[in-house]
Amino acid sequence: MLGILLACGGFVASYYLYQNGRYLMKRSRDAQRGARAEAEIAELLDSLKYKGWEIEHNLPIEKCGDADVVLHSPQDNWYVIDVKSHDGTKVYEGGRLRKRYGRNTYDFQEGDLLRKVKGQAKEVRNLKRVRWVTPILCFTRGDIDIPCNVISGVYVLEGQDLVSNLLLLDR
Repeated sequence: MLGILLACGGFVASYYLYQNGRYLMKRSRDAQRGARAEAEIAELLDSLKYKGWEIEHNLPIEKCGDADVVLHSPQDNWYVIDVKSHDGTKVYEGGRLRKRYGRNTYDFQEGDLLRKVKGQAKEVRNLKRVRWVTPILCFTRGDIDIPCNVISGVYVLEGQDLVSNLLLLDR
């Protein structure tokens, strides 16, 4: 009886450790993909430095962890960019930003990305003591199917279009 009990306990412990390992490996892959996306955007934004833009990466902010990118333009405009590397087509559906794969749409596991980047913009505004910070969600993968690429004051852009859109916004 004791042998059966120990075998069952060993099986349960093994299964728990296996599942925990799978979860941690997924988190690790997600972190690596996110870091690559941020590096890709940093490289794209380098061209703005030569035009007088100030760029800060991974600015720590109290309530939101960190802001991936904070920009200050020569026109004295401020922007905060939250970089994401999700696949699928981003759509605004049912009052939420979602991702679509074929005919199915899904919520983002991180929750409300629009609210998150708005919160980052508010915190950066307070930290930098400025009147306004424009929030931007920048996706390095997938497509965006959102009219005008703006939802409730948040710009939702593809990485390849980021610099040209920033220059347009800064006029």
